[in-house]
Amino acid sequence: MMRLSLLAIVVWLCVATGHCSLSADENDLFTIVGEQTIQTVSVEVTAPNGDPIKGAVVTPWALRYSQGHGHWLSNGKDRSEMMPESARTNEDGLANVSYPFYRDASEKSRTLQVSVHVRHESFSLPDAIHIDVPSDDVFAIEMQPAASILFRPIVPNDDDFTLDQIQVLRSDIGSWENSYRREIQDDQVRVNQLYPGATDFLLVRLVDGKPTHFSEMMEVELKPGMNTPVDVPLHPATSVPGKLADSVSRPVIDGRLLAMTVPPKSARERATWQTWTHVDADGTFLIEGWPRDQSIQIIGLTKTHRVHPTGSDPKRSSRLGNPVMVDPPFDTPLILEMETLHVCQVQVQSLDDKPLGDVKVTAYPNVLWTNWGSQVYGTPLTRSADFFDAPNLLAYFQNRRDQPRFPSLFSDRTNRNGLATIKLPVGTWGLYVDDDRYEIPIVLGRRNVQMEVSDDTGNSIVVRLVPKGTDLLGDYDKLAGVVFGCSTREGERICALPEVREKMDEFVRRIQEAKAPQDPKILAEAFMVVSDAFLKAGDQDEAAKWRRKALKMKVKLTRAISKEESSN
Repeated sequence: MMRLSLLAIVVWLCVATGHCSLSADENDLFTIVGEQTIQTVSVEVTAPNGDPIKGAVVTPWALRYSQGHGHWLSNGKDRSEMMPESARTNEDGLANVSYPFYRDASEKSRTLQVSVHVRHESFSLPDAIHIDVPSDDVFAIEMQPAASILFRPIVPNDDDFTLDQIQVLRSDIGSWENSYRREIQDDQVRVNQLYPGATDFLLVRLVDGKPTHFSEMMEVELKPGMNTPVDVPLHPATSVPGKLADSVSRPVIDGRLLAMTVPPKSARERATWQTWTHVDADGTFLIEGWPRDQSIQIIGLTKTHRVHPTGSDPKRSSRLGNPVMVDPPFDTPLILEMETLHVCQVQVQSLDDKPLGDVKVTAYPNVLWTNWGSQVYGTPLTRSADFFDAPNLLAYFQNRRDQPRFPSLFSDRTNRNGLATIKLPVGTWGLYVDDDRYEIPIVLGRRNVQMEVSDDTGNSIVVRLVPKGTDLLGDYDKLAGVVFGCSTREGERICALPEVREKMDEFVRRIQEAKAPQDPKILAEAFMVVSDAFLKAGDQDEAAKWRRKALKMKVKLTRAISKEESSN
């Protein structure tokens, strides 16, 4: 049970009895209480004709705050220190969805949006629903009557074929909730709870968990209710052989490749088949069980290199890697060019230059998949063939991420001398630390430092940490929303004013050009710029907060000057 402070109990009594004269606004109130609390937002789920839908299951799965949007973990390790719970609509179609007031409990950074999936046996949605919070309004969700379809798979010249070997990969968002569930009906495979409209389907035959046959990737225009059955021929799977370029020294250590089909560019969700494989010590590899008519995009890592598209410029992007793309047929072995991962030394110290040991340092280089999205480069290692037996796909991905098969190249713990060693490609990368005692000071509303990695030897950086709790990201929520555009309500509203955007650009420039971003003089000037920006946006409370921060920096600067003069 959550511990309640005396003030929290007083506040609850005031609200419950209606006898309260507290004048503090909501932000000040919860800053005073300082504890995590459960909030709710109401949703109303209806059919197209306005009738309420009873028994719809509303499941929160992700949260947005000033630092971005991400999964709300259900394994008890979420930064909110709370776990998501599903709610079921009543006879009026109403449900109350609970969410944490603070997205990050330790940073006191507020939740701005809750993402939910809604499931019902007779109705469906095309995608997840995103609800801005807090809100006193009832959020309306209109579901459509669900579609169903029957497939009759045809696997020629195979006496061992049985219908229960057939699985159906599809593009609708509901598949993530039920792990691509399908039913066997006579000599056909039935898929239910689909959203009407264009949907991708890929039938695959699995024998002992390995794909042996695939259909073509089909696009079917579904209508509500039962759709016309479809006969679907399946063809033997193919394999994609290859090797790493000779520039990678042998034996290859910890080599692995990730492969994905190339979906068409589209505004809707598309189906993709993905897998991964080991790279042998001699640099050769074999991607088995691949749909023979589907193009392939590949990324990969070894202990010293990552896959690099031929002819592209490694300095073109400092954050997003790119896959190699190859079209069928796969008649000749692929040769994958690679780029070097450079050894980077990260010296972690306190503000008084003492080394800090056992601090986790991590970078998050990404891959930008073609027409799909981005993720941390090379992780997690997943196979679509495993999806069909996973009772919960979100948990499956979390487990693959939390229990990696290979040591991370992008993360390390400092030794007793405060030194961590990671490997990164050429570019500019954000470094983060994870520690119970210390943290990176906040700059531009984020806790990270930028590291430039070049082809030259001796890539190194010194990262100075402050005691945990020195400053909280919650104090910078609106600033982060403006600078990074993560808060739709604050960032977009304020940035829409040209004179404010100009002021914020000036703030960003001053911080980025400063040799010492934590210099009180630089911060005092920059905070006054922020204060002026919020004042022009009509947010006087926020302007006053940043003016107080500026004055605090000026006092700090005056004391430092006085201390220096007295020592001389």
